Amino acid sequence: MISVPTTNDEHITCLLSQISSIEEPCYVICEPIQDVPINECFPLVEEKIKTDGGRRILGWQIWKGKLLIEAEFHAVWESPDGKYIDITPKALAFSKILFVPDPTAIYEGKQVNNIRINITGNSLVDEFISIHDATFRIENKGDRALQYELCLKGKEAQAHTILTNAKPIIEMMALENLTKNSPCPCGSNKKYKICHGKIFMKVAKNF
Repeated sequence: MISVPTTNDEHITCLLSQISSIEEPCYVICEPIQDVPINECFPLVEEKIKTDGGRRILGWQIWKGKLLIEAEFHAVWESPDGKYIDITPKALAFSKILFVPDPTAIYEGKQVNNIRINITGNSLVDEFISIHDATFRIENKGDRALQYELCLKGKEAQAHTILTNAKPIIEMMALENLTKNSPCPCGSNKKYKICHGKIFMKVAKNF
């Protein structure tokens, strides 16, 4: 389960070092528009500006789970009186988000990968991050970065399936405090790192 971290969270500094913004994180109140698609912040903010004025503020919303703290590229609406409001509905309801404005950010209609930091001492989580990064590269290669529907064929389709299936396996292992030296969940009686872990990371590195 993800949560909104506090501004003094011990892992915030490490995450902010990976973001180019010189701005400080701040809380932004959530007032989601009803009956619109979730997570579509960029078009929603543009439409809001057309009807109510104000301007778009680009930056990063910050989330924390048991394994990661991560920054997600995001847009909030600044009202004509200068108030930041998150108008985008999400899969989970929040009363506020932690947001880092980024004056250097540019939105080009493409997906931007999340910035993820391992907050555990378990190197298995680093592999979990690598799997996410490889999946993103496949899904956003070339013209796919501007497309909503994902259409993959051949080796890319096979790799995407393997990586997608790997995510819950690695996450489950990490949440149970297992490591790369733990028995592979497939039941082979081999260590994960020389069984499915080896397969997952080979695919991730090739894409």
